[in-house]
This record gives sequence, C-alpha cells and structure tokens, in this order.
Amino acid sequence: MFTSLRPLKTFAGLTLLAALTACGAITDVRSFSTPYTSPTSGETARLRVMSDGMVRGVPKSDCINFRLPGAGVMVANRDGYADRNGETLGMAPVARYSSNTVMTELLVPAGQPIAFHYIGDRCYNMFSFVPEAGMDYELDAANRYKCGVTLKRMLVGEIKGSLVPLGESKLCNWADNF
Repeated sequence: MFTSLRPLKTFAGLTLLAALTACGAITDVRSFSTPYTSPTSGETARLRVMSDGMVRGVPKSDCINFRLPGAGVMVANRDGYADRNGETLGMAPVARYSSNTVMTELLVPAGQPIAFHYIGDRCYNMFSFVPEAGMDYELDAANRYKCGVTLKRMLVGEIKGSLVPLGESKLCNWADNF
C-alpha cells in the first residue's frame, strides 16, 4: 500500500482546496471540470479505477500538471465534477465492490509514466507508475483502513492480480494543480 507522508504539503493543498470549495469556485478549476482523455493511438493498457473520492490522471508524466494534454478526472464520487464514471472496456469482474465506491475502466498510454492524484475523505495522495502494453490494471483508491492506494496487475480474464509498486509523485510546479 502506498501512503503519502507529506503533512505540510498536504495541509497547504487541503487548505487551498477548502478555500476554493468555500468560494464555490472549485468546479470552475480546470483540473476538476475536465474529464481524463483516453489515448486514440499508440500502445495502451486497460485500467480499472475504483475510489470513494476523486482520482485524476495525468498521462505521459510522472508529476502532476493538469495543463498537459489528456489530464483530467477519471472518477468522482460526488456530483458537480467532471468524471468518466461507469465506463467499461470488458475487463474481468471485480472481486469486491462497495456501494460507496465509483468505478470506471479506461485506456491509458503504455510504456510511459502516468501520474495520479487521489483526493478522499482526509486523504490526499499523488503517485505514478508505467503501464505495460496490453496489460490490465486495477487501481483501488479508498480510505477504508488507511489513506492509501493499491495497484494490481491483473491477468487478462482473471479476478486476482499481483501488486504493482507505485512511485511517489508531486506537482510539476506549484500552480499545476489548477
């Protein structure tokens, strides 16, 4: 399980997030109002994203910059935000699924890093990995036990998978979250 332990950065990010929410402007921020865009060419992998919060993705980057092409919201458990909730690519059924969780299946570019930002109830994690072409992955970002995420590489057509290590990510530049 990957857990972010950056209290000052987390506090600053959550404070800014709370301020934007209080102003009613958070849905106007590009990184919350733009859905993730799947690649239309090149090698890809399939990714199932399950979350009790919001997961945003930044393809072809190991750091968070929502100005990059394709970057945006993959899933969101609350109304009012962009999302790709409920899409399916025919992956094997999920073993367990909570009614408090949203899920989607998306294509991601293979052979290049992809960075993620998970925002949950008192959770704020940034991480990345490099998907392999033709593989299936399952990302579980939820605050059930700890503020963390897990990524599994799935065998095509199978419900079980093996854990994939995640790299820690960060903002490319301080303003790249917007």
